[in-house]
Amino acid sequence: AANSGRLMIGSLVFLEILDASFSFDGVIAAFAVTNNFLVIAAGLGIGAMFVRSLTVYLFDMKTMKELKYLEHSAMWGIVWLVFAMMFSAYGHELGEIVVAGVAAGIIFLGGLHSYLVRDKEEAAA
Repeated sequence: AANSGRLMIGSLVFLEILDASFSFDGVIAAFAVTNNFLVIAAGLGIGAMFVRSLTVYLFDMKTMKELKYLEHSAMWGIVWLVFAMMFSAYGHELGEIVVAGVAAGIIFLGGLHSYLVRDKEEAAA
């Protein structure tokens, strides 16, 4: 029981860090599009509500329990985005489609791998 409590707290902290990373990304993108404070505030509010709603939905549907590698692939996707930002800081532009495509591909492969492992585990049981 004590380990499950720690796991829940760890999961909550992870989701909050993930939520914050999306928020920071939104701030940077908002300033790139406009300097209008109301547009920035509306965009961040909508983005935060979407990420929060998606997180609650996935938690309620126990999706993260079924797709156990999705969380890891999301973190690797964020690591890829950090490297892409570092490359662009040194003048090596990778292009938005490449950066977003690789990040989405990493997350997709994590979800696919989770399904394949889950199906094997169900077949073995």
